Amino acid sequence: RRIETIRRDGCPAVAKTLERTLKLLFESRDVSQCKSFVQRQCSKVLEGRVAMEDLLFAKEYRGRSSYQPGACVPCLEITKKLLAVDRRAEPLVKERVPYVVVCGSPGQPLIQLVRRPQDVLNDASLRLNAVYYITKQILPPLQRCLSLLGVNVFSWYEDLPRIIRTRAMYQQEQPAGKASISQYFTSLHCPVCHALTHRGICTDCRGNQQRTVAVLSERLRSLEQKYSSLCQLCSSCSGESLHEVNCISLDCPVFFQRFQAKHELAANTSLRETYLI
Repeated sequence: RRIETIRRDGCPAVAKTLERTLKLLFESRDVSQCKSFVQRQCSKVLEGRVAMEDLLFAKEYRGRSSYQPGACVPCLEITKKLLAVDRRAEPLVKERVPYVVVCGSPGQPLIQLVRRPQDVLNDASLRLNAVYYITKQILPPLQRCLSLLGVNVFSWYEDLPRIIRTRAMYQQEQPAGKASISQYFTSLHCPVCHALTHRGICTDCRGNQQRTVAVLSERLRSLEQKYSSLCQLCSSCSGESLHEVNCISLDCPVFFQRFQAKHELAANTSLRETYLI
């Protein structure tokens, strides 16, 4: 089968990481540079700094009659969920169905962790399964290529600290309950000084209210400007009202940027209402 840089059955992050690693290897002839790059990419995935469009799978749907009963196929699982809501929502045959893999409870089957991208964007309790993407998608093709040089790519990942950051949620955004055990162990960083805390704003920043208000107000202004610019861009493209943009095109990177900016703006607005008013 073809190399992952041109295959379409994986996520874009796999192709981009493999292609860049091979270019570094041939241009520099230095494996240490490849190691540094791969570790940086793994850290980005663990910290949630990779765009969701780079972690999307899009497998071809073959029709319900083409699968065996009880088949564990992600696109079929997504189709079943769509049909449970709307009987007319079945994808066309040979249409590519996008999905992502989220975190779940220990021992939960992988097929039960498949979600639509829209579900992850709209549900703050869902978090992309960074460990799965790294150990099952990104590292195996790298290992197949670099093992010819006697390199163990998985050891590079094992040397990294396990840092898992989630989007900060305050009051209105907090889910009613934690859906998976991993969410109990995620750390929350202070939005002002980025120190570890479980109180939203750390004790030191609470004591320096003038600086805290200035930092949060400037960040909120910047987020409002960013979100407004993205909405204007989507409005000019779709022809819809500025405050009623209903675009759902997963092929557009602005779609994901707009949702991310919206979540960040909501979190910071809630933070200001909670601690500064």
